Amino acid sequence: MIIKNNKVQQIGFWSAILAAIAELWFSISFGLYQPILYAPWHGIQAYADNFEVEPFIAWIIPCFLLTIFFLIMMVCLHASTSEEKKIWSLLAVVFAIAYAIIISTLYYIQAVVVVPNLVRHSTDGLALWIFASPYPHSFPGALEGIGYLFMCLSLISASRLFSEDKLSKWISRSFLFSGITGLIIFTNPLYPLPIIIVLIVAVANAIILFGSLSLASIWFKQFSK
Repeated sequence: MIIKNNKVQQIGFWSAILAAIAELWFSISFGLYQPILYAPWHGIQAYADNFEVEPFIAWIIPCFLLTIFFLIMMVCLHASTSEEKKIWSLLAVVFAIAYAIIISTLYYIQAVVVVPNLVRHSTDGLALWIFASPYPHSFPGALEGIGYLFMCLSLISASRLFSEDKLSKWISRSFLFSGITGLIIFTNPLYPLPIIIVLIVAVANAIILFGSLSLASIWFKQFSK
């Protein structure tokens, strides 16, 4: 697969490392946010009155950053891919671009529109933009669903790039399983599953995705020397 280019592999290494850090940061902070996300619903005004900025921003920031690092990593994979597999790396980049545009836009809107208005207790027009009831049947839930669908398709496409050695096979499997388990974000708003199943699959996806990004950084590192 590999086309050696020291600069490309160095950028790929750091983007994969930073993506793994952002993923771990998100997983921890979003896990801690679950009691707030699934707290009893007493209306949007009560939600605004009790809204806390720090726990919310703590997981919004890494989600935003992950879109950037993930896209750069996929571009570096594409630049490192031999001609016979370019179709898969190109698809991975195209899907990563769609993911990055949708998800980064969503979380930027949350940071500069939703959060300031909630802090001011101004709730006009926010009912379908908050991460609370009726989420995931809301704009954030819908945009996350389609955005993370593209991320999953990017991972699944990229899984076809690795096959040469033991490390490559591990990366291929982890990318594939990350993509498959992540599809629950797309399917759950359409076909809701019990919350315990959603949480189990989400935890599995977080662990596998962190592992796949870490393995990708090792793969880039061995070719950047």
